[in-house]
Amino acid sequence: MKALTLRVLTLLAFLAFGITLAIVIGQRMSSEAMAVLMGVVAGVAASIPTSLLVVWIASRSLEKSLEAVAHPVTAPQPEPARVIVVQPAATPGPQPALVAGGAPGGWYPAAAYPAQAPMVPRKFTVIGGAGALEETLSMQPLETE
Repeated sequence: MKALTLRVLTLLAFLAFGITLAIVIGQRMSSEAMAVLMGVVAGVAASIPTSLLVVWIASRSLEKSLEAVAHPVTAPQPEPARVIVVQPAATPGPQPALVAGGAPGGWYPAAAYPAQAPMVPRKFTVIGGAGALEETLSMQPLETE
């Protein structure tokens, strides 16, 4: 009984202190500052129901995921695909030459890489400036000394 009385007395003391502090601050505060403070209080009060809803949904999804971990449902595993490799028959005649290329360490038939087409000069038309100026760009590699 004495502990309950002490708790009630402490609660009433904090409540009286808070109310007194609010009155003193409210009398000294300008009307603009009071409007800002009321806006903050209203915003916090409006966000409480949304926050409680988010916490409730998150706790339900957590319960479901924990339940799924505790009681896993094993689905039948599909049979792995079978791979059959068939060696092609050797063809008579000359075999294609092998060249390095592609992936590192990869050798491929030379027929897979056709000879490079000859370079044809490209013609560019520059629009604007003094009339229509035409330039021809040669795609020849740079020569080094």
